[in-house]
Amino acid sequence: MYSTEVLDTITSVDPAEWDALGTVGDFTGHRWLRLAERVLAGHRPRYLLLRRRGRLVAAAACTLEQRLQNPALEARFGWVLRRTPYLHVGVPMMSKAGLLARDLDEFAALCRELRALTRRERAPFSVIDHLPVGHPAWSGLDRCHALVMAPETRMDVAWSSFEEYLGSLPRKRRQEVRRVARRSLGEGITVRPLAERGDPRLDRLVGDVVRRHHGIHRFVPGLFQEAAAVLGDDLTVLAAYRNEELAGCVALLRDGDDLSAKWIGRDYGLTEGTSAYHALVAACVRTAITLGVRRVQFGASAYETKKQFGVCQEPRGRLLAMRSPILNRCVGWPLRRMS
Repeated sequence: MYSTEVLDTITSVDPAEWDALGTVGDFTGHRWLRLAERVLAGHRPRYLLLRRRGRLVAAAACTLEQRLQNPALEARFGWVLRRTPYLHVGVPMMSKAGLLARDLDEFAALCRELRALTRRERAPFSVIDHLPVGHPAWSGLDRCHALVMAPETRMDVAWSSFEEYLGSLPRKRRQEVRRVARRSLGEGITVRPLAERGDPRLDRLVGDVVRRHHGIHRFVPGLFQEAAAVLGDDLTVLAAYRNEELAGCVALLRDGDDLSAKWIGRDYGLTEGTSAYHALVAACVRTAITLGVRRVQFGASAYETKKQFGVCQEPRGRLLAMRSPILNRCVGWPLRRMS
């Protein structure tokens, strides 16, 4: 009834065919996968395609991954993954599950083929990340272990100006945002759009944050320049300066009415103990209002700072399954305790 393909580059898939499986604004479209292939160093994608009578009806965006987000587990087991990577299911960098299907039957067939792909790649285990509440994977996948992930943060944008946005905040939060803004000025911190994407200092700023927070992704040189080649005007880069010296950056990636803040970079020598991060978040809100988008995703970190701006949290989780049925049963109890 179904036929399957496994490809190692999204350029082998017709963009219109892939995009028809998702919706605008969900960051699962063809160009977001092209972006990942262009900017991620050592990226090893696998695209699982499910067809019925030759028509693409479901797909999964996967990666053979060699790093773990947890520093303790990475230190202990990372050497194993260098030799036998695990299968990660998700849109790289975009915090999306990467499972695209039109109905439950096709979703069930896609999940069966994911198990087969895990065996074919000899991956020790598979992980499906960034599953929101109510996703069919929670009930459609058996023999998987459910784990909690740190929640995403999101802001719904409904204002025509930054002052109108401030007026919508509770009084204490409004006062705090203004107080920290005054502090930023006193520290010589300003944020403004950056037109020059080829500055090599941007790579260093992003790399410093990745290393400090044990990020699993590594980027090619000229990250922002490469991203601009794919996204064009849907990429906005904001740069933070301290006394006119480049001290931080953030990229805003746009998909329809949605904006995602990515690739935070900081010079910790210039910004440690300052309000630079707060200033970057405030600039993201200002830019979102100016661009006229309806939602901004801020990622799963720095909750206390983002809370001041009125973001909400989106619960999410992951499903893990060992390739070996025996091992899968053995890890179930400790994983449940950890979760």
